[in-house]
Amino acid sequence: MTSTFVRSCAAALFLVAVATGCAERPAPAEKPVPAEVTDADRALLRHTEQLLVERCMTERGFSYRVGPRPTPDESFTVGYLLSDVGWARKHGYGSRIKARVLEARKDDPNQRYQDGLPPDRRDAYLTALGGGPKARHLSVRVPGGGTISRSLGGCEETAMNRLYGDPATWFRVSKIATNLTPLYVAELSRAPEFTGAQRAWATCLRAAGLDHPTPAALKDALPVATAGLTEAEAFATEVRFATAEAECARSSGFARTGSALVRRAVDGLRGAYGAELDAYARLEHAALDRARALT
Repeated sequence: MTSTFVRSCAAALFLVAVATGCAERPAPAEKPVPAEVTDADRALLRHTEQLLVERCMTERGFSYRVGPRPTPDESFTVGYLLSDVGWARKHGYGSRIKARVLEARKDDPNQRYQDGLPPDRRDAYLTALGGGPKARHLSVRVPGGGTISRSLGGCEETAMNRLYGDPATWFRVSKIATNLTPLYVAELSRAPEFTGAQRAWATCLRAAGLDHPTPAALKDALPVATAGLTEAEAFATEVRFATAEAECARSSGFARTGSALVRRAVDGLRGAYGAELDAYARLEHAALDRARALT
């Protein structure tokens, strides 16, 4: 489950699928357009990967426990602009979901199991899980600067190989495809279409009794608005803020405009990153087919 309030990426997360190049787009008539990959789909991939790690660790003589699969509501990503009215009315910005997740992490059975092993067995556990000192090092330079690295081996590599094919290829194309926003977000957020749609959204919001120029400003105002309230009162206020944001995102056209601008920006980068975007979409859809068969 992810519930992140994105500040620095402006319009970058109207739709995660659009930002990563996986939303529907025109395609040659002979090739069907792949379905959009949803937050719930990506939660299924993460869950399936953990199930494969669990299976592998059991085969190697260790305990490894995977929690329940997140529900679609728990998998939902808020992003910069919340536009799902039904989810907002039920969950606000997801504070209660986030609190449940954080509480569950306080008592991680895998950490307890690892801590209870004798030193030599603990080393063997970590080697079985992540490859230990012999794990290979993966590194990729991402668009906009910077490098993302990880070590990969053991059951974690086995699980990724089963789900995505070559883990190194998946790591490279996924990190590139999901880190394109620095290349266009500043220009996009200054585009007349974007600023005009955001003004229309703010006008709608004022009619709902909330005077904030941007979705980020609205979310930033929530802690002040809920200070001193009971948990129930604070959550009711959160729901009111989130619902107004989502309703105005729809009625003002801000969500639609933002999605179109992100799609256009990503399309403009296909000359440089088209191969990675296509590979990412292809591997992700193939992994989803495997995950559905496995679960």
